Amino acid sequence: MAPNAVTSLSIICAVMAVQAALRGHIVEGCWWIAYSTLTDKLDGYVARALNASSPLGVQMDSLADLLNYGFCPAAIVYGFFHNNADLGWSTGPAGIALSLICATYTLCAALRLARFNVSAGNPDFFFGVPTTFSGGLHAMAIVTLCKYGNPAWTQGQRYPGWRLLGDIRLDALAHYYPLMLLLFGYLMVSSWRMPKFGKIKVKSLNLLTIVMLVLGYGLSLLQLAPEFLIIGGLLYLPIIALAHFFWTPKELPEPFFPA
Repeated sequence: MAPNAVTSLSIICAVMAVQAALRGHIVEGCWWIAYSTLTDKLDGYVARALNASSPLGVQMDSLADLLNYGFCPAAIVYGFFHNNADLGWSTGPAGIALSLICATYTLCAALRLARFNVSAGNPDFFFGVPTTFSGGLHAMAIVTLCKYGNPAWTQGQRYPGWRLLGDIRLDALAHYYPLMLLLFGYLMVSSWRMPKFGKIKVKSLNLLTIVMLVLGYGLSLLQLAPEFLIIGGLLYLPIIALAHFFWTPKELPEPFFPA
């Protein structure tokens, strides 16, 4: 029951994220996704420490991941861009495209999680970007865009902590952000080999990623510096490319729909 209780907290985080988004509190909703990344790691540690893994826990964990990193980011992105007409995605063909993009992202997350559950896997790397990485990165990206964007987008919402990017404005970049959902949807279902934390061939990069991960969790708890989390996540993308081309065996995942 102990690891399943932690997984239940992840599901509650997803519910809180959607409720916040429905109230128009986009930033709060994104931070609930960030909190879920903590419980997502914790349930695995608890299960191993207590030797308490179970098939039920595996299924609950996948459902929590689909909610937090597949459905919630897509719902928050849709709500944010639909409700801010100045970003150009709220009506007409662009509005339809926004709906399709968000639906496609969620479907890709579901396929990624299902493939992970039924594949033999490899102890050193994942096939495709994990949903946790993608969903957490999107949540922090939206907070960063709001923090350095038009104040009217998130009236009454606060950004505690530092402004690592100073007075820079990201309004122009925000217009293109829904396209990032398509990119990460592809990365989740792709055959790219992503090294697991602690399994990178270069020891210094292993240490760097672990330090960045620990700092990221601490900053998430305190709702500080979402831009730092974005920088850390983007720095990991070239590591994925190096691992795919040079540091991992040329394996392919099981096909989604075998003959």
